[in-house]
Amino acid sequence: MDKVNVLFAADKNYLPYLECSLKSLLAHNENLSVFVLNTGDIPADWAEHLQPYFLKRRSELRLCYLNQASLNHFDDNGYISKATYLRYYIEDLFQYASTPYWIYLDCDIAINGDITLPFNQLKASKYAIAAVSDPYVNSITDHPYKHQDYFNAGILYLEANRYRGIKTDLIKLTAQLKERIVFGDQDILNIYFQDNWLKLEKLFNFQLDHILYKKCTVEKDKIAPYILHFTGPNKPLGNIPSSNKNVMAVVALFRSYHQLSWDCIVNLPIGSLKLTL
Repeated sequence: MDKVNVLFAADKNYLPYLECSLKSLLAHNENLSVFVLNTGDIPADWAEHLQPYFLKRRSELRLCYLNQASLNHFDDNGYISKATYLRYYIEDLFQYASTPYWIYLDCDIAINGDITLPFNQLKASKYAIAAVSDPYVNSITDHPYKHQDYFNAGILYLEANRYRGIKTDLIKLTAQLKERIVFGDQDILNIYFQDNWLKLEKLFNFQLDHILYKKCTVEKDKIAPYILHFTGPNKPLGNIPSSNKNVMAVVALFRSYHQLSWDCIVNLPIGSLKLTL
């Protein structure tokens, strides 16, 4: 059985969050081929140290390097760093996989279930990508690059044969619009794909606005999102000024993964650490 291709893009500043995400990934999934795209500031021995834990889940971890100069023509944008544009180079890794199906994940996420389920929908569709709508951006009435719907690019399901060949177009679009984009490469991806993408249910990218406004009046209304995504500038290992019960439950989950050892994670039965909201 082919391994599921999972891609993160990160720099060393995000290593604590990357490790939380990877721990949560192995807590709920196995048979994975995990790639971490970076500009060379994540040391090779970091990945070598983690490799035995991945093997226990029949998985592998690979560091992939992109020359830092490739990002020099991109600008930082508030809390959006240049590292986010590593996402443009996803297609450079397609050659290293035996299957065309990929999932791209931001580092501010916690896996909370089986991440593979949307691949069946993507396989049966004509689309190159599948994603979840972004409730925050869709609430901005005058956002210039919102069409009928705007997706959040922090979790993307990809079909490589349909997706490949767009890197140059994305880089050109960014150069043309760099003075006007608001949310970095996410805006560019939404411009490029417009409404030509497969919409997934929000449980596969349960974002901060979903968490904030989730109401549960009776027990049967509780849900267990497959992927929790702590969108926005404040991150869950830092100071979170919120009294919202759901937000603080998600913060506690991130902090639990941060504190749990890798040994503990891979020796637990898959699916043991599940959060319901």
